[in-house]
Amino acid sequence: PPGSSGAQSLKIAHVGGEEWGIHLYRRLLPGYNKLHFRFYVRFDSDCWPIHHFFHVGGYNPSTPWPQGGAGEQPNGDERLTVGVEPYGTAWRWDCYTYWMEMHPDPNDNHWGNDFINEDTLTVAHDEWICAEVMLDMNDPVTERNGELALWINGEQVYRDGQLISHLGEGFPNGGWIWDSWHADPGGDPFEGFRWRMDEDLNINFLWMLVYITTAPEGHVSEIWFDNVVVAESYIGPIQP
Repeated sequence: PPGSSGAQSLKIAHVGGEEWGIHLYRRLLPGYNKLHFRFYVRFDSDCWPIHHFFHVGGYNPSTPWPQGGAGEQPNGDERLTVGVEPYGTAWRWDCYTYWMEMHPDPNDNHWGNDFINEDTLTVAHDEWICAEVMLDMNDPVTERNGELALWINGEQVYRDGQLISHLGEGFPNGGWIWDSWHADPGGDPFEGFRWRMDEDLNINFLWMLVYITTAPEGHVSEIWFDNVVVAESYIGPIQP
């Protein structure tokens, strides 16, 4: 990426028909109540749509490997996950989130909830993108004062006069359509996040995941990562 102090990046190449997922997983012990995760990513123009991508969150107890739980609503004492995702064939940035008070789909299934739903927040190809996600746990565990925020290239997302890519207790206004939150100034204030019911559940992992499930046999998708930083406050791009 421009301004980087290094000369190399990490390239992950996915080959259709040979595997579904490739990942790097790192525990962040002893665990934290608030963290920012900043990374740079570049997608090749021929990259196939990605099923799941860059995930952060917590497991209780912490494990040296990522856990499952797809389609299962967390209990509030064992796990929470937040994915920064380039959504489907639309290639739209959003968050894909599992937590104890997540909302179901029309069939009462619990898949990850999304929050931004902004069609103009498209994923660029063949150029470096700076993405940053902030996760702040609810404290005390009986409250819904947890927060979630996303920046793309150092910018947050505004629509209709309100900030929609930072969610917490009382902001932004909008409403749920099944498992998707849609910001709307005329709607109700967001209820906030009760991420956990047990203070032993905190933020303790980083999972760089490239999970592609529908690529044709032999199709090569290339993704580059670089300049991954974890911090307790906002990081921002290398070059403002």
